[in-house]
Amino acid sequence: MIECIRGYINQLPEDYRVVLLLSEEECFKNREIAEILQISLDNVKIRLHRAKEKLKEFLESNCEFYLNGQIDITCDRKQG
Repeated sequence: MIECIRGYINQLPEDYRVVLLLSEEECFKNREIAEILQISLDNVKIRLHRAKEKLKEFLESNCEFYLNGQIDITCDRKQG
Protein backbone atom coordinates (compact mmCIF):
# COMPACT_ATOMS: atom_id res chain seq x y z
CA MET A 1 0.00 0.00 0.00
CA ILE A 2 2.86 2.38 0.79
CA GLU A 3 4.33 1.87 -2.70
CA CYS A 4 0.93 2.62 -4.22
CA ILE A 5 0.58 5.86 -2.26
CA ARG A 6 4.19 6.78 -3.07
CA GLY A 7 3.34 6.42 -6.75
CA TYR A 8 0.55 8.96 -6.42
CA ILE A 9 2.73 11.31 -4.38
CA ASN A 10 5.28 11.16 -7.19
CA GLN A 11 2.57 12.32 -9.62
CA LEU A 12 2.00 15.53 -7.68
CA PRO A 13 3.50 18.74 -9.08
CA GLU A 14 7.00 19.22 -7.66
CA ASP A 15 6.04 22.25 -5.53
CA TYR A 16 3.32 20.24 -3.81
CA ARG A 17 5.33 17.01 -3.57
CA VAL A 18 8.33 18.64 -1.89
CA VAL A 19 6.24 20.38 0.76
CA LEU A 20 4.24 17.22 1.46
CA LEU A 21 7.35 15.06 1.83
CA LEU A 22 9.11 17.58 4.07
CA SER A 23 6.03 17.75 6.27
CA GLU A 24 4.90 14.12 6.40
CA GLU A 25 8.11 12.12 5.96
CA GLU A 26 10.74 14.43 7.36
CA CYS A 27 8.46 15.85 10.09
CA PHE A 28 9.47 19.46 9.55
CA LYS A 29 7.16 22.13 10.88
CA ASN A 30 5.61 24.55 8.41
CA ARG A 31 7.86 27.40 9.53
CA GLU A 32 10.95 25.20 8.97
CA ILE A 33 9.71 24.24 5.51
CA ALA A 34 9.26 27.91 4.68
CA GLU A 35 12.85 28.58 5.70
CA ILE A 36 14.23 25.59 3.79
CA LEU A 37 12.38 26.47 0.59
CA GLN A 38 12.68 30.23 1.10
CA ILE A 39 8.96 30.79 0.65
CA SER A 40 6.36 32.37 2.92
CA LEU A 41 4.64 30.43 5.68
CA ASP A 42 1.31 31.09 3.96
CA ASN A 43 2.68 29.62 0.74
CA VAL A 44 3.74 26.46 2.61
CA LYS A 45 0.25 26.11 4.09
CA ILE A 46 -1.40 26.59 0.70
CA ARG A 47 0.88 24.09 -1.06
CA LEU A 48 0.46 21.54 1.71
CA HIS A 49 -3.32 21.86 1.62
CA ARG A 50 -3.42 21.55 -2.18
CA ALA A 51 -1.03 18.58 -2.13
CA LYS A 52 -3.24 16.73 0.36
CA GLU A 53 -6.38 17.53 -1.62
CA LYS A 54 -4.81 16.34 -4.89
CA LEU A 55 -3.50 13.16 -3.25
CA LYS A 56 -6.97 12.52 -1.81
CA GLU A 57 -8.47 12.90 -5.30
CA PHE A 58 -5.94 10.43 -6.75
CA LEU A 59 -6.65 7.88 -4.03
CA GLU A 60 -10.44 8.22 -4.11
CA SER A 61 -10.59 7.84 -7.88
CA ASN A 62 -8.04 5.02 -8.19
CA CYS A 63 -8.15 2.94 -5.00
CA GLU A 64 -10.62 0.93 -2.98
CA PHE A 65 -9.84 0.80 0.73
CA TYR A 66 -11.00 -1.93 3.10
CA LEU A 67 -10.09 -3.49 6.43
CA ASN A 68 -7.88 -6.54 6.13
CA GLY A 69 -8.50 -8.39 9.37
CA GLN A 70 -9.44 -6.12 12.22
CA ILE A 71 -6.95 -3.25 12.15
CA ASP A 72 -5.01 -3.27 8.87
CA ILE A 73 -6.22 -0.97 6.10
CA THR A 74 -5.52 -2.29 2.63
CA CYS A 75 -6.21 -0.89 -0.79
CA ASP A 76 -6.60 -2.29 -4.28
CA ARG A 77 -6.53 -0.35 -7.52
CA LYS A 78 -10.00 0.16 -8.93
CA GLN A 79 -10.77 -1.73 -12.09
CA GLY A 80 -11.71 0.59 -14.81
